[in-house]
Parts: sequence; C-alpha cells; structure tokens
Amino acid sequence: DIRFSHEYVTPMAAIFFEQKVGVDGSVMDPSSVLFFRDHLTFLAKAMSQERIEEGLLDVANELEVKQRKFSQKQGVRLYGEQMGQQLGSEAICHSKILEEYAEPGMLIIGSDSHTPHAGAIGCMAFGVGTTAIFNSWITKDVRAQVPESFKVVISGTPGLNVTAKDYMLEILRTPYVREGHAIGKVIEYAGPVVEALSVDERATMTNMAAEVGAFTGIVAADKKTVEFLSYDRGMDRTEAERLTLGMTSDPDAEYVKTIEIDASTIEPMAALPGDPGNGVLISQLSDDPVRIDIAYAGSCTAGKKDDMDMYAKVFREAFEDHGLSVHPDVQCYIQCGSTEVREFCRDRGYLDLFANVGASFIEPGCGACINAGPGITRTEQEVSVSSQNRNFPGRSGPGQLYLVSPYSVAASAVAGYVTQWEPGKGIKPIKSRRLELI
Repeated sequence: DIRFSHEYVTPMAAIFFEQKVGVDGSVMDPSSVLFFRDHLTFLAKAMSQERIEEGLLDVANELEVKQRKFSQKQGVRLYGEQMGQQLGSEAICHSKILEEYAEPGMLIIGSDSHTPHAGAIGCMAFGVGTTAIFNSWITKDVRAQVPESFKVVISGTPGLNVTAKDYMLEILRTPYVREGHAIGKVIEYAGPVVEALSVDERATMTNMAAEVGAFTGIVAADKKTVEFLSYDRGMDRTEAERLTLGMTSDPDAEYVKTIEIDASTIEPMAALPGDPGNGVLISQLSDDPVRIDIAYAGSCTAGKKDDMDMYAKVFREAFEDHGLSVHPDVQCYIQCGSTEVREFCRDRGYLDLFANVGASFIEPGCGACINAGPGITRTEQEVSVSSQNRNFPGRSGPGQLYLVSPYSVAASAVAGYVTQWEPGKGIKPIKSRRLELI
C-alpha cells in the first residue's frame, strides 16, 4: 500500500532503476511512494573537520541532490529539508507515515529498520533493503515469507513513571529475545496494559521491534486507534471505525511463544552501554551514580507528541516547583520527529519551557541517534543518556550511552546523573564538577 525510502537508499535504488528500466522509465503508482530527507540533515554539525576535508560531507550532500531530482522527475512526494532559516527535516520517515498515511490492515515497506513504527495501529509494516525498494517501484509488491509470530502480554497495574520504553527494555532482556529466538518473527503486543496505552506509546513498542530482531511489531486496532485516526488525523469517525473492524488476531491464532509480563513489577529501567538488551533497574544504579555529560531526548522512538508531554511534565515540575533546570554539567537536547510535533510543542508552550530550563530544541531529523547531529559524544570518556532506541558501540559517538524512558532522560538532565522521575518527589542534582574545581 505504501513504499517509502530515505536519502541513504533512494539514490542507489534510483541508479538501479535508471540502469535497468531506463532513464525515461516511470515508477508504478507514484502516489503511493514517499521519499524523505531525514537521516543526514544535521550531518554537518556532527562530522569532524577531518572527514569534511576528505570530502565525505560533499558526498553525503550528493545523496540529497540525487533523491530530490529523482523525486521531481517521477512526481513522488518528497519530505525534504525545511525552507527558510530553520535547519531541519520536515519529518522522520516512519514518524510521518504514522502521523498521516498508515491505516489499519495496510502493508507498508520502508528503507528503515524502524518501519514497524506504523504497526501501532494494526499495520503490517516492515523494513526492506535497496533492491526491494527498487523492485517495488516497478511491481508495487515485495517478496517475503510469512513469518511465525510470538506474543507479549502485559497485565497488572503499572507505576505512574513507567512507560512503553520501560516495557521494551524489560522485553529486550528476556532470555527468549537475548538468545535470538525472536529474530525474524512478528512480535504482537497485547494485554490490558497495552490496550490502555496511547497510539504514540504503542508506536514506541512497535518501533523497537527492530531492536528485538523481529520482522515487525504489531498492536491490534481498537478504540484507541479510532480515536487516533479521527482526532489526531481528522478522519471521519465512521471511516475510522470501518478500517479498524476485524483488525485483530483470530481467537485461535497460534504463537510460537507467549511471554507474560506483570507491569506492577516493572520499574523505570536503563540499558547499560553497548546493547539495548543490557537492561537494569535504574534504582540499581543509585549506590554509584552514573554522571552524564549529555542528555538527548528525541529520535523517531521518542520524538512524538506523548514524548514531548513527558519531557515537559518533568521539566515543569522541576522548574516551577523546585527552581531547578538542566544541570550545569549537562548539555540537553530535545529533538522532535516532525514539524507537526514541533507545532504541538509550540501550541502547548513547551518550546518556551524547554528554553527556560536550558534545553536546546532541535528541528526534526534522525540526528544523534545515528551519530549525525547534535547530542553525540565526542570522546570515549563522555557519557550520554538518551530516550532513543539503540546504544550499540559508536551509535551516537565514541562515548558511553545509556538508554532510558522520556521521563528518565529529562530527570537525568536535571540531576546530572542517570536517574528516574518520581512524581511529586523532587530531583536531587549532583554537585557540579565546576564547583568541585573551585
């Protein structure tokens, strides 16, 4: 139903297309194809001077040019760079797909491992490579073997500071996932806790099917889906209800594995540097606080409207109730997933709040999450905490990267060390290194 790609993949696929189909060939049904300039928009702010002098930035910029020209020639909608004084993309690819295009029951392919993001509303959305994208422009289909499915059922009563990200860090450390049994399978999220989550929070979980190693992630379409389609997307409610009807697994559906999780036992979590599966309770780090240099709040996983609500909730409580702002030793960056989210922040007064607490707001783009924007570490000694999806070595620079929830990254930015947010309980900042030197 939808085929999308970004500037890493579109140019190479376009070259294949022109070589095999011809320079005058036409993409089949260009109205269902989308291109995005989102991965390398902020590369100039992250690339070293040495690499720039080697010409790598110029090469990266050629990718943007090739995609833009192919888009214009084929009549394909391109979400490119913002025009004007603001540097940034219009949207991260899979963020925009969920915001505007995906519908329950659709089959969606994209040139990004986090394409399953759209599975939050009952889509079968999965990532593919350059060859599959190129082929889909000709045939409007994709070759794939139907994978096995496993189910994660979350029940119980969660704490007020526990989020979808915490559930994912718990899932990622289960033996079934750690031992590689989930690779190539569909992960279905279900249970009362998942049903109570917003679509944005469900998207955090389907997005991180990639870290699970799954083929894709999916949540059954339901009343929350109808609300999202009708309220957030402006779709006629009757049409939204029609689209969600029957978009659930059969009662007798078979799963190779069912994992039961009790949400009442989950606390705010952190993934230790090196792998998203290195999950521990943040409370376990309290005896020897992990001081941080950078707090990065954003990426496709955590640059949605609900994520911005969470950052704002923590910062507002710290600033207005306790007179606290971003710790003097910490650089804090907040990056949204689309211009729609940015305007949501503007309407809610979040942009002013973020500025008042000392956080830098960044326009849409993949940025630090792929080592290509503000928020990366520059040395092995630097430590960052982030609400993004991955912390593999070198993912966001040479330093040490801890993964946490949106609540926890905001609390850590204020505290100066990896910590969790506890509603109504003040954050205790660690003594500044600058003061220790005086």
